[in-house]
Amino acid sequence: MKRQKRKVIGFIQEIFLLCSTVVMLMPVYYFVIGAFKSRMDIIKHPFSIDLELITTKNFPYAFKHLNYLNAMKNTTIITGFSLLIVVISASLAGYAIARINRKMFQVYYGALVAMMVIPFIGCVIPLTVMSVHLHLYNHLIGCIFIQAAWNLPFAIFLFVGFMKTIPKELEEAAYLDGCSTFQVYQKVFLPMLKPVTATCCIRTGVMVWNDYLVSSALLSSNQTPTLMVGVQQFFGSRATEFGYAFASIIFSSLPMVILFLLMQKNFIKGLAAGAVKA
Repeated sequence: MKRQKRKVIGFIQEIFLLCSTVVMLMPVYYFVIGAFKSRMDIIKHPFSIDLELITTKNFPYAFKHLNYLNAMKNTTIITGFSLLIVVISASLAGYAIARINRKMFQVYYGALVAMMVIPFIGCVIPLTVMSVHLHLYNHLIGCIFIQAAWNLPFAIFLFVGFMKTIPKELEEAAYLDGCSTFQVYQKVFLPMLKPVTATCCIRTGVMVWNDYLVSSALLSSNQTPTLMVGVQQFFGSRATEFGYAFASIIFSSLPMVILFLLMQKNFIKGLAAGAVKA
């Protein structure tokens, strides 16, 4: 009886997961096929595709008007340097919070976790004013600092959880061998951080890469657009060129899709480990 009940529950779970997957993939299917259709064809036949009406003209138009190479360069710079700051800072802070028994670090950790629930949109105006006063407005470096600071709390949360799963015996053995605190971090912990680092890179990378709010607020010059700001130009208040917009979305999403496919095993492993004891 219990075995049959487990089978029924398992079947229901599989159906639920299948339905959830279909619902999540429908928007992806919609904009992928839409990128190969004309605007009128998208409106008339949104979820079907006629092989005789397939067109690729949306892609060269989107590539040109998106200013893809320049936008790609700016987005890559912002994402790359933000990731560098986040990973280095989060791994060091995560080690201090997880392994060094000081009350100050625990208070700091509690404040960081509390910051994770603050809606970012409420901070846009103060951050914009601050960037103007610091002469960082319309500069990539200002966007980098804000993106790194905003993604740091969750990254520290992941690293703390992962480091708590590492046996203390390894740390104690390193101290007995005469290692300093930083040497313990460097020689014991750092080589074991590959899964959580991959998780942090993908999660933070996707968040920064797909960001529109910060970039649109802080980067107003035509010389410093990002991909998401460029995509927005195809969505007008009166009319939207869906084919061009969908093609630009594919151009913008492709690098992050490739990154996830290359690092997906470490991403899942690090996310699971980081959530166990955080």
